[in-house]
Amino acid sequence: MTRHANNVVTLSVRDWAAIIGIVLTISSGIMYAYLHHDRMLTQLVMQQQQINNRLDKIEAKMDTAR
Repeated sequence: MTRHANNVVTLSVRDWAAIIGIVLTISSGIMYAYLHHDRMLTQLVMQQQQINNRLDKIEAKMDTAR
């Protein structure tokens, strides 16, 4: 960071690189968490569908047995 005579502060290349590095690190962490959460929700939905299918088959067997 450089301060000029008229109290204007400019960022150096090093400062911009640090800002970009921080932003990329934070955004990649957020993206990883989002994708992980989405994957877990998808897996949960698939398991729930399988359980519902099995329950439907069991109920159908019980209905035909009566």
